[in-house]
Amino acid sequence: MKIVDKMKDEELGLALLYNFSKGYGRPVPMEYYDIVLPLLYNDIFREEIMKHKTMKECLYACRQLQDGFKEDILTRIQDYQTMTSKALGMAMIQHHLNFQIVEQTMCRIPEESTILDLNEAIMLGKMLQNITLSQINELLNEESKTIVILQAASVGKDIDLSHFESLGHVIMYDDTKQEEVRERILDAHIVITNKNIMNEDVLHDLNHLEMIGLFATGVNNIDLAYCKKHGIKVVNVKGYSTDTVAQHTLSLLLHLVEKNAGYDKYVKSKQYTWDGKFSYFGDVFHDISSMTWGIVGLGNIGRKVAMIATAMGAKVQYYSTSGQNSTSDYQQVDFDTLLKSSDIISIHAPLNEKTHYLFNEEVLRRMKKSAYLINVGRGGIIEETALVKVLNEGHLAGVGLDVFEHEPLLEDDVIYQIQDMDKVILTPHIAWGSIEARQRCVDEVYKNILAHFKGEDRNRVV
Repeated sequence: MKIVDKMKDEELGLALLYNFSKGYGRPVPMEYYDIVLPLLYNDIFREEIMKHKTMKECLYACRQLQDGFKEDILTRIQDYQTMTSKALGMAMIQHHLNFQIVEQTMCRIPEESTILDLNEAIMLGKMLQNITLSQINELLNEESKTIVILQAASVGKDIDLSHFESLGHVIMYDDTKQEEVRERILDAHIVITNKNIMNEDVLHDLNHLEMIGLFATGVNNIDLAYCKKHGIKVVNVKGYSTDTVAQHTLSLLLHLVEKNAGYDKYVKSKQYTWDGKFSYFGDVFHDISSMTWGIVGLGNIGRKVAMIATAMGAKVQYYSTSGQNSTSDYQQVDFDTLLKSSDIISIHAPLNEKTHYLFNEEVLRRMKKSAYLINVGRGGIIEETALVKVLNEGHLAGVGLDVFEHEPLLEDDVIYQIQDMDKVILTPHIAWGSIEARQRCVDEVYKNILAHFKGEDRNRVV
């Protein structure tokens, strides 16, 4: 319920100050009372105080919800001093509050009283137990942070990013070339990117920078050692794209296995009509249930793909690139066994020192000639020059790539040297990008920034 002006009298002030004193739980220094009525007479503050655990968190929320919140409170401190003094006087006369000298400071302590509990006032007392007035003033006067979003378009122009503006002063760019990064983040407190390289050349002497957030899970484009040394928090997002990447993995595989592109062309060209036969088997395809599906990287996405493969009747086996993921649900094998015995291999691993060029020419040749290879992990896990070479020699039945060593592909990229393009399907790094997944990604980044402002760590990498 809102407190209208005619209710703001000494009687209500007395009740609020008394309940504040109860919540404080020990003798209250006199100067604290000046802030009580200005805060509790603010309708937004009264609503927010019951939602948060700390004063910092509560004041931050109020600043986002009310333009001029700080100015409103500071003005009320002056306006309500007389009312506060009168209410304290009444509380003394009526024996609701008593005074006590503590370390040469005049304090008030609550006595037994019939005054009803006012939960917002009690909560305010509890919140101020371990915070000084100077800290409260710092929180009220805290300036908005500058948030620079370098690659807004990387999550799609159909995703609304306007809610980030509630977090501070937001500067948003659709895209940022690498040579533009440093100039654009010179005054930033928070930087949000996707694929920009954030290394020492970019980050040195950026004294305002507190956090780098990613519209992504992978952090291979961030110099984590530099960030850790210089106290720059790095946060990513996890789990937002598990379903859609697994779905895209299956989509790529089915495109290759089922040969539907060729059959679709056969019908649309009217060749189906001219041949006069009810079925046409120009390309052989197989039951996935007859195949062994090898999974490289058994994180959340790898496990989801394993579930799909199992549901389709395939035999599932996996190789953990980190050695940290294991489960009894599926058969774990060494890398060589996975290569030689799998009819399908799908890659769901991060790019790091262990996985860079994990699939080189020698490894690719150890795979079955009839095998299918899907990469929705990271470009660079497959050595693309070697892949093109073995494909052009007739090795492998099909390859599906959603990620590449160069993104976007170079105009003269080695990928374009594949002679039989019917054996491959290439998609532009979209496995993660259903509209639902992109919205989850953006929402997670928003929550990461909000947590940072509250002094919390959320999805922190370093």
